[in-house]
Amino acid sequence: MEYEAAVKGRLKLKGTANKDIQKKLKKKNKEKAKNDGESSKTKEQNETPQSYKQPVVKTKAQLKFEQMKEEQQKKRILEKASKTHKQRVEEFNRHLDSLTEHFDIPKVSPGNLNATALKVNQPTELKERELKEITNPLRFPDYFGVRNLFRLKDLFDAKVHYGHKDGTLHPNMKPYIFGSRLGHIIFDLDKTTELLQDALNFTAHIAYKGGIILFVSHYPQHTLTVENAAKEAGEYAHAREWDFHLLTNSEKIYKGVTRLPDLIIMVSTLNPQMQEHTAVRDAAKMCIPTIGIVDSNSNPNLITYPVPGNDDSPTAVRLYCNLFRDAILLGKSKKSEVPSS
Repeated sequence: MEYEAAVKGRLKLKGTANKDIQKKLKKKNKEKAKNDGESSKTKEQNETPQSYKQPVVKTKAQLKFEQMKEEQQKKRILEKASKTHKQRVEEFNRHLDSLTEHFDIPKVSPGNLNATALKVNQPTELKERELKEITNPLRFPDYFGVRNLFRLKDLFDAKVHYGHKDGTLHPNMKPYIFGSRLGHIIFDLDKTTELLQDALNFTAHIAYKGGIILFVSHYPQHTLTVENAAKEAGEYAHAREWDFHLLTNSEKIYKGVTRLPDLIIMVSTLNPQMQEHTAVRDAAKMCIPTIGIVDSNSNPNLITYPVPGNDDSPTAVRLYCNLFRDAILLGKSKKSEVPSS
């Protein structure tokens, strides 16, 4: 037996063991075939185009539900539109009520509005309060049109930008200086125009209110131009030597109650000795507003409306006097236009 096993090799299985193995193999093959068939069906369903899909069939209940949704959305939109329309009608009615305060407009219901119903019969006179608001010069920045009296080129042509020599510059005048040219100080005319417009506007307001304006100058060469400007404007001038007690002790000098000026316009804030004019200090003591042409060697601190510029040139002084004269005449002319209450 051992010799036969060694020569013939291993013995082959026979009988029941071999049959069981073959059955298991058959089952496995069948399961694989089933799985492969199902996977191929799913692939075909995924690869089929949309046109071959079966249409979704909705029931009657679903269709009614969708119709109800659409109707509800339409109702909401109409309610919003009707609300905005009501608000517009209310605003229109308020506007009509405000118009009836000033004009004779008949009140009409919004459903019966006609083009002829909104016609104004006759404009009535405005109320006194509204007249005062319209004619109040303090509500407007340039009520008298003072900015149209001059341009920057007019200042340049009148040599307003010329100052004194470099060594005579006052420290408080540095913000108004543009630079120096050939040893002489040059003013910044942009700042001069702004300050001069403010000074002219204030002058027109004082004249509009009926205030007394006094022109002051101590230079003999400018006496005639200053006095003529004050005479043409219907105001007062003091172009001579200043009396020390003119403002501070006027009652004892004139022996009675005197009215001090409401505004002092100083063509120059210095006297011929290059010292500060006495009127600057006296006006500050008596709380009188002042307008002063401030040169490069002057101190602008005690002046209410300083105007940086040349105070020596005759052309510049003539320009200042003409501008202040015109501003005074503008204020007085506006006062005459206002109806007396």
